Amino acid sequence: MQARIPRSNYRHIRVTKQWAKLINKVESELNTECNTQMDLVMCSAMIALNRYWGWKTERLSNLNFMQQAIWDECGSDNNMSMIRMLDEECDIELTNQEGKSYREVIYLNAEIDTGKPLSNAQWVAMRQNQTKWVAAQITACVLLALHRKEGWGAKRVGELLERMNDIKSEFDYSPEKIVEALWNEAKYDWTGIHTPQEG
Repeated sequence: MQARIPRSNYRHIRVTKQWAKLINKVESELNTECNTQMDLVMCSAMIALNRYWGWKTERLSNLNFMQQAIWDECGSDNNMSMIRMLDEECDIELTNQEGKSYREVIYLNAEIDTGKPLSNAQWVAMRQNQTKWVAAQITACVLLALHRKEGWGAKRVGELLERMNDIKSEFDYSPEKIVEALWNEAKYDWTGIHTPQEG
């Protein structure tokens, strides 16, 4: 299950070939980063939950639906931020890949809800900015899901976050390695490449 990144909300009166090429490039980069971080975040969370909290396949599978519900809730309103909600509810402030706080960010897509189209340059800048926040957003969704749906307190949520970071480091931040580790340790087939006979 992949977090859904909103797309094709922009309306341009005229798009040159050069702008179209650049827009397609940043859209592709955003989707690639989303897929990469989804693998790293979800698999590190599942490995940690299996290793340290004894979660088995069914509970691990349910985590997909719980985090997606949080993502959809936030994605329905540009004024909502899963990172801010995590901070407010669990006192955990996630930063982006540059170490920047969400408090410093003015989101460039704020005008989408008003129906006012963004310029080509604004759209490209917005997507480039979003790429830097994908990991923090997905992580916030996972932690909020456990806080809200499983009743986890801030202390345990914080402990899971530390375990997740350690596990990502353990597998060199490699999606391929961490996906395979999840199968080897928890017999959870994240990508659907293993046959039932292998389990």
